[in-house]
Amino acid sequence: MNTALQEVKNLISKGEFFRAYDAAIHALGNNPDNTALKHRALLALANAGAYRLALARFKDMSLHHSHELDVQCLLARLHKDMGFAQKGEAARTRFLNAFQLYEQAWQMHRDSPQAYYPAINAAACAAFSGTPDKAEQWAGVVLGQLKSLKNNLVDQGEQYWINATRIEALLIQGQLGAARALVPETLSLIESDWTALASTLRQLQRLCTCLGHDFNSLGFSTPPSIIHYTGHLISPTGRFPEHEEARVGEQIQELLELYNVGVGYGSLAAGADILFAENLLKRGADLHVVLPFDRDDFLKVSVLRCGPHWATRFEYCLNAARSVRMATDDAYLQDEQLFTYCSQIAMGLAILNARHMNSAVAQIGVWDGRTHETLAGTEADLRQWNLTGLPQHLMNSQGATFSEGLPANLAEVPRAKRPANNQGRESKAMLFADVKGFSKLGDATLPVFVEQIMGRLAKVTAQHKNQLHSINTWGDGIFAVFNNVAAAAECALAMQESMALIDRTALGLPEELSLRIGLHLGPVYLTLDPITQRETAIGAHVSRAARIEPITPEGCVYVTETFAAVLAISSKNEFACDYVGQTETAKNYGLMRMFLLRRTEDSDATTVVLDFER
Repeated sequence: MNTALQEVKNLISKGEFFRAYDAAIHALGNNPDNTALKHRALLALANAGAYRLALARFKDMSLHHSHELDVQCLLARLHKDMGFAQKGEAARTRFLNAFQLYEQAWQMHRDSPQAYYPAINAAACAAFSGTPDKAEQWAGVVLGQLKSLKNNLVDQGEQYWINATRIEALLIQGQLGAARALVPETLSLIESDWTALASTLRQLQRLCTCLGHDFNSLGFSTPPSIIHYTGHLISPTGRFPEHEEARVGEQIQELLELYNVGVGYGSLAAGADILFAENLLKRGADLHVVLPFDRDDFLKVSVLRCGPHWATRFEYCLNAARSVRMATDDAYLQDEQLFTYCSQIAMGLAILNARHMNSAVAQIGVWDGRTHETLAGTEADLRQWNLTGLPQHLMNSQGATFSEGLPANLAEVPRAKRPANNQGRESKAMLFADVKGFSKLGDATLPVFVEQIMGRLAKVTAQHKNQLHSINTWGDGIFAVFNNVAAAAECALAMQESMALIDRTALGLPEELSLRIGLHLGPVYLTLDPITQRETAIGAHVSRAARIEPITPEGCVYVTETFAAVLAISSKNEFACDYVGQTETAKNYGLMRMFLLRRTEDSDATTVVLDFER
């Protein structure tokens, strides 16, 4: 198999859909006609939740006329995804479209050993569209095809899908006992492809809900859980004493086993962080490291101060990690807030991954049980996670024990305030917007533009003034700094919605006038502009934010991975961020992972857990 294609498949199997898409697009640069790579690129996009974008790029990649089974089934799957994102008759129509596409794929490939795949999906879509008789009929077709397959000619990975398909068909036919009997053997075939298991569980859960069966009675285990880890630095007499290292390490190992942890996100400071990382690697789990600032600075500040042997352990974990991200490439500059920024990114990435993998997510912390009014550190991390309402599991670094979850006295401690004369950086959400086509306007239309375009956008931003730190404009440009990501996301989408309602032709303005908005979160200096005497923000991350808007498609809002991650822990599922890939930013600033911001279909619903297919 093509090496690049295998790498993409491996990344998808681990739930690393962003990296899988990037790898596929990069490989297509050298092999632009490779249909298998195109298929996997779009599959990764769809698995990451960007099924609308995948559907658009399906056409851009000229895949509509492909006769390959996987490609035809992918198109059907994208329509099925759209069905789950809609309600009522709109959803039913999507499921019927998906059913027809799966049926066409089966007709074309009915003699293939893989024909059971479109057939079982046709059966499921028939059930979802409210035609149970047709669903049972197709389930019978599936069981007949599977009976003719010779198991001794099938590898273990394919046998898993055959078993999962048989369970699904039996479930549709109401044969719950026969389906249940196949579960133990099916689970023994899964190996480490947790995306496959997530796909199976989601499909069966949806079918059980649709058909009125009890999913839990089938006896499936869940995919490995995902954690954010945090804890104190180790020291001879500090909050995590050296003599407690062995005990804490053993407790970490026990907790990782107890909660079946398969993925961990966090930093790599000496003490609790490295103990978590070592134990994650020991059990074969995926380690994802986020460092708060320059690597050498971090080594001096958070590793070497605890002893040189911790540096060796740091290097081992860093080299063995599945991914390493830098919250910022900047220097430390004695700025403790960068640790909080780093932790927020790691927490958000853990939550996003859990959503993608249909997996449980929790925080595990090593804490001494004492409260302090701090801007950064273990208890600041614990307090931040507590706001999400997700589970927390705590162990005491001093040898004492206390119950799971955050004690009420910590949750009630007010967040520390920075001194009035503080010159450090603060994490802020930044919005850059401009109107494409503005530069071509003549003087006669500028007053109308200011009143009708900028005036309406001003009304939107005014509605968010309580969360605005500062806002500045120049011509058609807007630079706004928000106190939190949710407010910035809401304002950006409201601006686009307001722009979409403007009848440009009636106002005598060019119809092609359109708004582009980019959002980023990062540590910045808040200061008074000595020339304008207005509050503003400066710093490297302001420059980074400014490079996003010029490459954003008209009518869209692009956000960085950092913004998307922190939005996952700061909002109540009002928003979704669909991955669009690594994008070359303006003025040769470099590649950045970009996401398309949108509202969820139902902001009051629980998080949509995505369907995964092969």
